[in-house]
Amino acid sequence: ADAKAKALLLAVDYQVPEPCVYPLAGKTAQVLLGMGTQAFRAVGKATAYDVKISAELSKVLSGGEGDFTEPLSEQQMLDLELDAFLYLVKQPETVARLEHILATGKPLRN
Repeated sequence: ADAKAKALLLAVDYQVPEPCVYPLAGKTAQVLLGMGTQAFRAVGKATAYDVKISAELSKVLSGGEGDFTEPLSEQQMLDLELDAFLYLVKQPETVARLEHILATGKPLRN
């Protein structure tokens, strides 16, 4: 009852916040992140699949195909994240990693 009363009291003056936009580096950042990942791969600190995962993450973190002059909304960023997740979760290497960690409790480096 106390929580409900407090929530109703707060709701009286509630205003929807202004939507935020985020200027992200875009394709330039993707290239730079990719170069870093490739360097890790070259010295044996990343697997081929780590590189693939990193490429998808760099798309999300950089804002996709745009550039810093095209800020993204929160929804656009969530859409990028969802696309990357749905792509990666369908990959056989991801399934193998999940199955391995569930079976052994240890990560699979594939």
